[in-house]
Amino acid sequence: MAFHGTPGSRLERMFTDSSLREANIRLIVVERPGYGRSQFNTTHTLLDWPEEVVRLADSLKLERFSVLGFSGGGPYAAACVYRFAQRLLHTALISSPAPYTVPGMTDGMLPANLALFEQARDDYLALAQVLDSLIETPESLYALFEDPASAPDKQALADRQFREMYLANLTTSVIQGMHGMAFDMALLANHWGFEPEQIKGSVSVWHGEQDVFVPVEMGRYLAKTIPDCQQYIVPDQGHFLVSTYQTQILRLLSGKQEA
Repeated sequence: MAFHGTPGSRLERMFTDSSLREANIRLIVVERPGYGRSQFNTTHTLLDWPEEVVRLADSLKLERFSVLGFSGGGPYAAACVYRFAQRLLHTALISSPAPYTVPGMTDGMLPANLALFEQARDDYLALAQVLDSLIETPESLYALFEDPASAPDKQALADRQFREMYLANLTTSVIQGMHGMAFDMALLANHWGFEPEQIKGSVSVWHGEQDVFVPVEMGRYLAKTIPDCQQYIVPDQGHFLVSTYQTQILRLLSGKQEA
Protein backbone atom coordinates (compact mmCIF):
# COMPACT_ATOMS: atom_id res chain seq x y z
CA MET A 1 0.00 0.00 0.00
CA ALA A 2 1.28 3.42 -0.94
CA PHE A 3 0.54 6.58 1.04
CA HIS A 4 0.69 9.68 -1.14
CA GLY A 5 2.37 12.99 -0.51
CA THR A 6 0.95 16.24 0.88
CA PRO A 7 -1.10 16.94 -1.15
CA GLY A 8 -1.84 13.79 -3.10
CA SER A 9 -4.47 11.29 -4.17
CA ARG A 10 -5.04 7.77 -5.44
CA LEU A 11 -3.67 8.95 -8.82
CA GLU A 12 -0.14 9.38 -7.45
CA ARG A 13 1.78 6.74 -9.41
CA MET A 14 5.53 6.93 -8.79
CA PHE A 15 6.17 3.47 -10.28
CA THR A 16 5.79 2.37 -13.89
CA ASP A 17 3.55 -0.55 -14.76
CA SER A 18 6.54 -2.45 -16.10
CA SER A 19 8.53 -2.03 -12.87
CA LEU A 20 5.54 -3.23 -10.83
CA ARG A 21 5.06 -6.28 -13.06
CA GLU A 22 8.75 -7.11 -12.86
CA ALA A 23 8.62 -6.96 -9.06
CA ASN A 24 5.30 -8.88 -9.01
CA ILE A 25 3.74 -6.15 -6.88
CA ARG A 26 0.13 -4.98 -6.77
CA LEU A 27 0.16 -1.30 -5.79
CA ILE A 28 -2.77 0.10 -3.81
CA VAL A 29 -2.66 3.88 -3.34
CA VAL A 30 -4.80 4.91 -0.36
CA GLU A 31 -6.28 8.38 -0.06
CA ARG A 32 -6.23 10.05 3.34
CA PRO A 33 -9.24 11.93 4.77
CA GLY A 34 -9.99 15.14 2.89
CA TYR A 35 -8.17 14.13 -0.29
CA GLY A 36 -9.88 12.93 -3.46
CA ARG A 37 -12.88 10.77 -2.58
CA SER A 38 -11.93 10.24 1.07
CA GLN A 39 -14.29 12.02 3.47
CA PHE A 40 -12.79 14.90 5.45
CA ASN A 41 -12.58 14.12 9.17
CA THR A 42 -11.42 16.63 11.76
CA THR A 43 -11.16 14.07 14.57
CA HIS A 44 -8.68 11.59 13.12
CA THR A 45 -5.06 11.50 14.22
CA LEU A 46 -1.90 10.03 12.76
CA LEU A 47 -2.36 6.94 14.95
CA ASP A 48 -5.90 6.40 13.67
CA TRP A 49 -4.45 5.72 10.22
CA PRO A 50 -3.03 2.24 11.01
CA GLU A 51 -6.48 1.08 12.12
CA GLU A 52 -7.96 2.19 8.80
CA VAL A 53 -5.18 0.45 6.89
CA VAL A 54 -5.73 -2.78 8.82
CA ARG A 55 -9.45 -2.66 8.05
CA LEU A 56 -8.68 -2.20 4.36
CA ALA A 57 -6.13 -5.02 4.40
CA ASP A 58 -8.60 -7.34 6.12
CA SER A 59 -11.31 -6.49 3.59
CA LEU A 60 -8.87 -7.36 0.79
CA LYS A 61 -7.77 -10.53 2.62
CA LEU A 62 -4.15 -9.37 2.82
CA GLU A 63 -2.40 -11.20 5.62
CA ARG A 64 1.03 -9.66 5.07
CA PHE A 65 1.95 -6.74 2.84
CA SER A 66 4.33 -3.79 2.59
CA VAL A 67 3.71 -0.07 2.94
CA LEU A 68 5.51 2.93 1.54
CA GLY A 69 5.08 6.58 2.38
CA PHE A 70 6.21 9.26 -0.02
CA SER A 71 6.87 12.75 1.38
CA GLY A 72 3.93 13.63 3.67
CA GLY A 73 2.82 10.00 3.49
CA GLY A 74 6.01 8.92 5.27
CA PRO A 75 4.80 9.57 8.82
CA TYR A 76 1.65 7.56 8.07
CA ALA A 77 3.78 4.61 6.94
CA ALA A 78 5.88 5.03 10.08
CA ALA A 79 2.70 4.93 12.18
CA CYS A 80 1.75 1.64 10.52
CA VAL A 81 5.04 -0.11 11.26
CA TYR A 82 4.86 1.28 14.80
CA ARG A 83 1.37 -0.19 15.29
CA PHE A 84 1.46 -3.53 13.42
CA ALA A 85 4.97 -4.40 12.29
CA GLN A 86 4.12 -8.11 12.50
CA ARG A 87 1.93 -7.84 9.38
CA LEU A 88 4.40 -5.87 7.28
CA LEU A 89 7.04 -7.31 4.98
CA HIS A 90 8.75 -3.94 4.68
CA THR A 91 8.17 -0.22 5.18
CA ALA A 92 9.82 2.34 2.87
CA LEU A 93 9.98 5.97 3.95
CA ILE A 94 10.72 8.00 0.83
CA SER A 95 11.60 11.71 1.09
CA SER A 96 9.77 11.56 4.39
CA PRO A 97 9.73 14.27 7.04
CA ALA A 98 10.90 13.50 10.55
CA PRO A 99 8.96 14.85 13.53
CA TYR A 100 8.84 18.64 13.24
CA THR A 101 8.92 18.84 17.03
CA VAL A 102 12.54 17.61 17.18
CA PRO A 103 14.88 20.61 17.60
CA GLY A 104 16.73 21.51 14.42
CA MET A 105 14.68 19.29 12.11
CA THR A 106 13.31 22.16 10.05
CA ASP A 107 16.73 23.79 9.52
CA GLY A 108 17.31 24.05 5.79
CA MET A 109 13.63 23.83 4.87
CA LEU A 110 12.37 26.36 2.34
CA PRO A 111 11.19 29.36 4.40
CA ALA A 112 7.86 29.48 2.53
CA ASN A 113 7.27 25.76 3.21
CA LEU A 114 8.19 26.11 6.85
CA ALA A 115 5.84 29.08 7.27
CA LEU A 116 2.94 27.02 5.90
CA PHE A 117 3.60 24.12 8.27
CA GLU A 118 3.93 26.50 11.22
CA GLN A 119 0.60 28.07 10.36
CA ALA A 120 -0.95 24.61 9.98
CA ARG A 121 0.31 23.70 13.44
CA ASP A 122 -1.26 26.81 14.96
CA ASP A 123 -4.48 27.18 12.92
CA TYR A 124 -5.22 24.85 10.03
CA LEU A 125 -8.42 26.72 9.10
CA ALA A 126 -6.45 29.92 8.59
CA LEU A 127 -3.97 27.96 6.48
CA ALA A 128 -6.81 26.60 4.33
CA GLN A 129 -7.76 30.20 3.51
CA VAL A 130 -4.15 31.04 2.65
CA LEU A 131 -3.96 28.01 0.35
CA ASP A 132 -7.22 29.03 -1.32
CA SER A 133 -5.65 32.37 -2.20
CA LEU A 134 -2.37 30.78 -3.38
CA ILE A 135 -3.81 27.96 -5.46
CA GLU A 136 -6.28 28.93 -8.17
CA THR A 137 -5.53 26.19 -10.71
CA PRO A 138 -3.82 22.77 -10.74
CA GLU A 139 -0.93 24.44 -12.56
CA SER A 140 -0.46 26.94 -9.74
CA LEU A 141 -0.29 24.06 -7.27
CA TYR A 142 2.23 22.30 -9.52
CA ALA A 143 4.27 25.51 -9.63
CA LEU A 144 4.65 25.40 -5.83
CA PHE A 145 6.77 22.29 -6.40
CA GLU A 146 8.39 23.23 -9.70
CA ASP A 147 9.55 26.80 -9.08
CA PRO A 148 11.85 26.24 -6.06
CA ALA A 149 12.90 22.69 -7.00
CA SER A 150 16.54 21.62 -7.17
CA ALA A 151 18.05 20.65 -10.53
CA PRO A 152 17.27 16.89 -10.32
CA ASP A 153 13.69 17.62 -9.29
CA LYS A 154 13.21 20.18 -12.07
CA GLN A 155 14.26 17.45 -14.47
CA ALA A 156 11.73 15.02 -13.01
CA LEU A 157 8.94 17.61 -12.99
CA ALA A 158 9.66 18.58 -16.62
CA ASP A 159 9.15 15.02 -17.88
CA ARG A 160 5.90 14.96 -19.90
CA GLN A 161 4.51 11.70 -18.52
CA PHE A 162 5.40 12.61 -14.94
CA ARG A 163 3.84 16.05 -15.36
CA GLU A 164 0.60 14.60 -16.69
CA MET A 165 0.40 12.10 -13.84
CA TYR A 166 1.26 14.61 -11.14
CA LEU A 167 -1.09 17.31 -12.44
CA ALA A 168 -3.95 14.78 -12.42
CA ASN A 169 -2.87 13.70 -8.94
CA LEU A 170 -2.84 17.27 -7.60
CA THR A 171 -6.13 18.16 -9.30
CA THR A 172 -7.85 15.19 -7.68
CA SER A 173 -6.20 15.81 -4.31
CA VAL A 174 -7.99 19.13 -3.73
CA ILE A 175 -11.43 18.51 -5.26
CA GLN A 176 -12.94 18.90 -1.77
CA GLY A 177 -11.04 22.14 -1.19
CA MET A 178 -7.96 22.94 0.85
CA HIS A 179 -9.17 21.83 4.29
CA GLY A 180 -7.88 18.27 3.89
CA MET A 181 -4.40 19.44 2.90
CA ALA A 182 -4.27 22.01 5.70
CA PHE A 183 -5.39 19.51 8.35
CA ASP A 184 -2.93 16.92 7.02
CA MET A 185 -0.11 19.46 7.38
CA ALA A 186 -1.25 20.20 10.94
CA LEU A 187 -0.99 16.50 11.86
CA LEU A 188 2.54 16.32 10.43
CA ALA A 189 3.67 19.52 12.17
CA ASN A 190 2.43 18.48 15.61
CA HIS A 191 3.60 15.55 17.75
CA TRP A 192 2.96 12.27 15.97
CA GLY A 193 1.89 10.32 19.05
CA PHE A 194 4.94 8.05 18.95
CA GLU A 195 8.72 8.34 18.58
CA PRO A 196 10.76 6.91 15.68
CA GLU A 197 12.95 4.98 18.12
CA GLN A 198 9.85 2.98 19.16
CA ILE A 199 9.51 1.49 15.68
CA LYS A 200 10.36 -2.18 15.26
CA GLY A 201 10.29 -3.84 11.87
CA SER A 202 11.96 -3.89 8.47
CA VAL A 203 12.34 -0.22 7.44
CA SER A 204 14.30 1.66 4.80
CA VAL A 205 14.77 5.42 4.47
CA TRP A 206 15.31 6.94 1.02
CA HIS A 207 16.30 10.59 0.74
CA GLY A 208 18.01 12.84 -1.79
CA GLU A 209 20.61 15.26 -0.51
CA GLN A 210 19.25 17.90 -2.92
CA ASP A 211 15.72 17.75 -1.52
CA VAL A 212 14.63 21.35 -0.81
CA PHE A 213 11.13 20.39 0.33
CA VAL A 214 12.06 17.94 3.09
CA PRO A 215 15.62 18.62 4.31
CA VAL A 216 17.96 15.64 4.06
CA GLU A 217 18.69 15.97 7.78
CA MET A 218 15.17 14.69 8.38
CA GLY A 219 15.99 11.53 6.44
CA ARG A 220 19.27 11.12 8.29
CA TYR A 221 17.49 11.55 11.62
CA LEU A 222 14.92 8.86 10.79
CA ALA A 223 17.61 6.46 9.57
CA LYS A 224 19.70 7.05 12.70
CA THR A 225 16.79 6.86 15.14
CA ILE A 226 14.74 3.93 13.83
CA PRO A 227 16.35 0.67 15.02
CA ASP A 228 17.79 -1.60 12.30
CA CYS A 229 16.90 0.86 9.55
CA GLN A 230 18.46 0.61 6.08
CA GLN A 231 19.65 4.05 4.94
CA TYR A 232 19.82 5.22 1.33
CA ILE A 233 20.92 8.86 1.21
CA VAL A 234 21.60 9.79 -2.41
CA PRO A 235 23.87 12.78 -3.18
CA ASP A 236 22.66 13.61 -6.69
CA GLN A 237 18.90 13.22 -6.10
CA GLY A 238 16.13 15.43 -4.77
CA HIS A 239 12.59 14.99 -3.48
CA PHE A 240 11.42 12.80 -6.37
CA LEU A 241 14.24 10.26 -6.27
CA VAL A 242 11.66 7.46 -6.21
CA SER A 243 11.36 7.75 -10.00
CA THR A 244 15.04 6.86 -10.39
CA TYR A 245 15.17 4.13 -7.73
CA GLN A 246 11.97 2.26 -8.56
CA THR A 247 13.61 -1.15 -8.99
CA GLN A 248 15.59 -0.99 -5.76
CA ILE A 249 12.64 0.24 -3.67
CA LEU A 250 10.26 -2.35 -5.10
CA ARG A 251 12.77 -5.11 -4.40
CA LEU A 252 12.66 -4.24 -0.70
CA LEU A 253 8.88 -3.88 -0.71
CA SER A 254 8.54 -7.35 -2.23
CA GLY A 255 10.19 -8.79 0.87
CA LYS A 256 13.74 -9.09 -0.41
CA GLN A 257 16.43 -8.36 2.15
CA GLU A 258 18.47 -5.89 0.11
CA ALA A 259 17.78 -3.21 -2.47
